[in-house]
Amino acid sequence: MNPPTYLSADDLAKLVRDPTKIPGTDYLVVDVRDEDYRGGHIKGSINVPAHEISQKAPALVKQYEKVPLMIFHCALSQVRGPKSARIYGDAVKDAFVTASQDSPLFNQEINVLRGGFNSWLYRFKDTEPTLIEAYDASVPRDDF
Repeated sequence: MNPPTYLSADDLAKLVRDPTKIPGTDYLVVDVRDEDYRGGHIKGSINVPAHEISQKAPALVKQYEKVPLMIFHCALSQVRGPKSARIYGDAVKDAFVTASQDSPLFNQEINVLRGGFNSWLYRFKDTEPTLIEAYDASVPRDDF
């Protein structure tokens, strides 16, 4: 397994827009922000706050083992997003011990969204608001 790599907002947007790609099956966006998730998030994403990722990573690996592409992010994808991707990757490595040789986990790719949700929001909120679910400008943004 390779270390997490960065994925651009434009590349992720292609996936999210593609009607043949299903979140949770073809890819999964894991938003590790805390309370500000409720103020808007990437269409089809799930929320697992960074402070819970260590505890929940093994269950996430099991639940999403067949998903070929995992994308993690926080507000800026500078600390929490990359760290959560690494923790998830470590849980995947732990799962290799009991995985069968043909397990899809061996081919799962782990990425971090470059620029995080803040970059996504500013890139698409006015031009393509359908890529953002539950947007609420009154919810404070976590910019650290």
